[in-house]
Amino acid sequence: MNLKHVATIFLALCAVLLVAADFFATADPGAMNPSLPYLPPETLHFRSASGRLQLHPYVVRSRPVPGHFAAYSAQDAATLPLQFFVWTTQSPDSPSSSAQQLRFCGVSSAHAADSPHFLGTDQYGRDVWSRLLVGGRTTVAIGIFAALCAGLLGLAFGLLAGLFGGLVDALIMRTTETMISVPWFYLLLALRALLPLRTSPLVAVVISTGLLALIGWARPARILRGAALEARQRGYVTMARATGANSGHLVRWHILPDVAPLAVTQFTILLPQFIASEVALSYFGLGVDEPLVSWGNLIAAAQHLSSLVEYPWVIAPIWAMLPLFFALHLVTDHRERPAPLTKFAQRRQNDSFPLERV
Repeated sequence: MNLKHVATIFLALCAVLLVAADFFATADPGAMNPSLPYLPPETLHFRSASGRLQLHPYVVRSRPVPGHFAAYSAQDAATLPLQFFVWTTQSPDSPSSSAQQLRFCGVSSAHAADSPHFLGTDQYGRDVWSRLLVGGRTTVAIGIFAALCAGLLGLAFGLLAGLFGGLVDALIMRTTETMISVPWFYLLLALRALLPLRTSPLVAVVISTGLLALIGWARPARILRGAALEARQRGYVTMARATGANSGHLVRWHILPDVAPLAVTQFTILLPQFIASEVALSYFGLGVDEPLVSWGNLIAAAQHLSSLVEYPWVIAPIWAMLPLFFALHLVTDHRERPAPLTKFAQRRQNDSFPLERV
């Protein structure tokens, strides 16, 4: 098993955690507990006080110090036994329509009013682990849809420029060069700032996705245009054009199969960039806003240096993004092997030899 296989397994586990975020979360991400602000992360224990191994783990809840903010004492700490596959009660302001939620791990029925905090809590006593999972689902979903839209736009404009050439090619290429020359992040901030700030959270998600796609299509279009130009000059394309094939037939059966692998590569390159862009937008208050959760507005809670030094667990999304981006680049790295040709492309390549010899 090499490093790429490990990265693939890691990405699969991340996908399961994010898709089933509500199941793996230990609490409602919006539920507040004013009595436990900035609670340190609680460790999972599998051994009892006597050292015996037990099947049901537990966490030790430190006691808040009266009269002090975010101060906790290990004296008279409470032991919270945990169970797997438990039903917990949702908070009244939860967006879920169900009154109860099945969770992978939670407290026993004797402590149903509480929940474990594996990554501690934020300034409002909200569970960081649950917000990390639910926020990651929002951020990664925006990144995937934005990268998909930008990749499709880049593929469409790249094919148009490479297939028709002339004035169409000149207009599209000058537009892409203009967009590439402008600092896209500052342009993204400027465009988002021009839109109304008092928008609903769902509308803000749609706006953020659309802006990311609008800004990010130019570079893929330029690259895919070069691939389309190269594919247009192949022998089997010349043969198909000589037999009377129209532009739609050439694109569907000859040019698109050659350009599609490069388009997929561009999508994988755009994905981490757009995830980071959504985090930056939400960090500055121009992306996803409360009550929705994203990695950007989670990190925004640590804007003060004192909070970052004293409560480092509040920037958990940063420590989640670093291995995620590293794994994505490992999986999509094709430098060790040449780009494979499909059987259909190989057959078309072989069919072009007689024409080239003539």
